[in-house]
Amino acid sequence: MAFLNRYLLSFALAVFFSTANANTSVDQQWLEERLAIAEEKSIENPTLAVIYLNNILKSKVTTLTEIQRIKLQITLAENYLLNSDMNKAVELVKQIQSYQELLDATSAVSYFIVKSDIYLLQGDSKLALAELEKAKEKITLLDDKAKGNLYAAFANYHVNNHNESKAKDYYYKAYEVFLKSGDDLQLAYIESTMSQSYEALYDFDKAIELQKKALSYFSRKNLSFDMMVSYYHLAKIYLKLSRNSDVIFNAEQILKINAESKSSSPKFNYYAYITLTQAYLQLGNIEQSVKFLDLSNQFVAGIEDVYKKIDHFLIQTEIEITQSKLEQANRTITKTNEILSDIPAESAITFLLRLNKLQAKLAIKEGNFERATEEYQSYISLNEQHYNYIRELFRSQNKAQFDIKKLELEKQLLEKDKELNEFALLEIKQEQALHHSMMFSVLMLALVLLIFAWRQYRLKRKFNGLANTDYLTGVANRRKVMDYAELKWLELKQGCNKFALISFDLDHFKKVNDNYGHPAGDLVLKTIVNVAQQAIRENDFLGRIGGEEFLVVLIDTDQVEATEIAYRIKSAIEKAQIQSDKDIIRVTASLGVTQKNEQTSTFKDLLKQADKALYAAKENGRNRVEVYE
Repeated sequence: MAFLNRYLLSFALAVFFSTANANTSVDQQWLEERLAIAEEKSIENPTLAVIYLNNILKSKVTTLTEIQRIKLQITLAENYLLNSDMNKAVELVKQIQSYQELLDATSAVSYFIVKSDIYLLQGDSKLALAELEKAKEKITLLDDKAKGNLYAAFANYHVNNHNESKAKDYYYKAYEVFLKSGDDLQLAYIESTMSQSYEALYDFDKAIELQKKALSYFSRKNLSFDMMVSYYHLAKIYLKLSRNSDVIFNAEQILKINAESKSSSPKFNYYAYITLTQAYLQLGNIEQSVKFLDLSNQFVAGIEDVYKKIDHFLIQTEIEITQSKLEQANRTITKTNEILSDIPAESAITFLLRLNKLQAKLAIKEGNFERATEEYQSYISLNEQHYNYIRELFRSQNKAQFDIKKLELEKQLLEKDKELNEFALLEIKQEQALHHSMMFSVLMLALVLLIFAWRQYRLKRKFNGLANTDYLTGVANRRKVMDYAELKWLELKQGCNKFALISFDLDHFKKVNDNYGHPAGDLVLKTIVNVAQQAIRENDFLGRIGGEEFLVVLIDTDQVEATEIAYRIKSAIEKAQIQSDKDIIRVTASLGVTQKNEQTSTFKDLLKQADKALYAAKENGRNRVEVYE
């Protein structure tokens, strides 16, 4: 986290220079010159600034004034944090603490920000905020640049405490200050860190846009440290999007730049290796994932950010469970719980959710279904709190992406409920088998008959599901969707026209099979079903009625609403990227929309209208929505 805030250092240095008056003494001028050199070295690489400042403090130990020493130490502490060397920064803060009264307002603000960053690294958000509030008391004494510094610090705090709405507000305040000044470097730093807010708000397109813009500037100026930071953040975003080839590319760029750097940092090697571990884990390549986890383990002892340590242990636990190394997984979970116990739950909710799921998986592997049930129940309870937070967040931001996320999370909840029920039934079944093992033969026979009847019932349900489900995509097949639509049509009240259909068909799908093969074509169909399911509403019904043709049944829906949903489906399909063995495949779809009216007397008439609208979309150039008039 600390190295992400490197713009705070250059802000603080600028503040130091702006506070000097026209009649600056020789000592003050000497200090300004040294701080300017430190800033230049820090922009190139914070390690160079650390070496430079330490040399000054050692060589001038007997001639420095107290205020010179303190200001040099504050700048040194900031560079230590940029290098993720928290312990050394803590030692400097302890030394400075006794001399706080000597600091002017701008220097004091820089000192409070350093302390706040340290508390954030340690997971103590309350103390971090308290330091920023101390700095805020001096805001009337600050010039615009110093205020920009403080705004950025508050934004960083709110990002780390999941209040992205406030974070964005503070980032824009800081951005406005430096936009007026015309300082392109400061703007690039702000854009790089603002990207994190958009990432947390699930606006990944905007997050990538800002991060790439900052990276472009850093690359032109050959700022290797900042380039690696940007590549790391891009890799994190691509991980959330499961764009693993992009993750691997960005991580390899970090390793390449770090190897070529004059002052390479083992921390960046760690960030690259742990990112590669996650990418290959998502790809299901356990061998490669273990390889990069082992490489990252060489550096994990030097990671002082508690959140990064927790993330590391959770990734390690997932790999150990996958490898059935259950004892090791239990030990890793114990270490993770020890760290989490010192962090407020509201600051670690995403980690707690991941931990619950891993503990449930581990319990299943160990055959302890009762504990697995408890872990999933805990996961559901905590997840509900998280959903409430997300719901309020996307209400305030009015972002359609959060609607999609909420639907996804609700579907996950339903799936977990089903798993819990299955676990409970399995446990009851095992207990019954154990308790009845010594019963009379008549009871045993009755039990056997009961189990047989239960299995017959389950088989019947399974066969019914197979008969109504498309074998490839998992959605309703033609018979099921038609039966459903006919039933809903019959349930309509006389004169009610709020019933609509969307018929859509993938464009030039034969070319996909011809160019990439039928397995790739199957993958495309499954992916398109997933994105279409996310684009429609919970009560809408999607089915596959032909090779690449699909039908959506929308009850209690008029033509305007149906058309809006059709455009959502079209947009989602356009954006989908399907990774085949050869290349990334993109497809488009043509969609036809129709609504029941006075002239449609049967469902078949309505279906013909939808087909005519679909045909019109094909005739008019494809990749479009046509409405039956």
